[in-house]
Amino acid sequence: MAFNQIFTNTFPASLADNKDVSTHDDIISSGKLGLVHPSGVVCRMVDFAPGYECMMHRTQSLDFGIVVEGAVEMILDDGSKTVMRRGDVAVQRATMHAWRNVSESEWARMVFVLQDVQALTVGGKKMGEDLGRGTVGLPRSGNDD
Repeated sequence: MAFNQIFTNTFPASLADNKDVSTHDDIISSGKLGLVHPSGVVCRMVDFAPGYECMMHRTQSLDFGIVVEGAVEMILDDGSKTVMRRGDVAVQRATMHAWRNVSESEWARMVFVLQDVQALTVGGKKMGEDLGRGTVGLPRSGNDD
């Protein structure tokens, strides 16, 4: 799996004097960007190797996942699975989920837009970010502290 950060900023972003560009550059160069940017928005492209399945995880964010190339299976923690193809869009609302490239020979590509949200509590339990297994070295987003 490979990430390509397209754009990251505060929300709403300031366009005056190219503030959005310098803010993006500062966030990226800090080396502290998790999956979500607190009080902001992240747009990234993710490439999935053939057969690759990422870890089950949850971000405290409202996400739009758009399949650009290939076919990707969205797996939810309730065991449900949905195969998405080019042009399909998933809306994730702080959902525990994983992604799997269903092809054993072709790469798949998705574009994700993640927007920070207010803290989520369900049935008295604070949900928060859950990066799952295999995320050593990935900074926490810090938007649920």
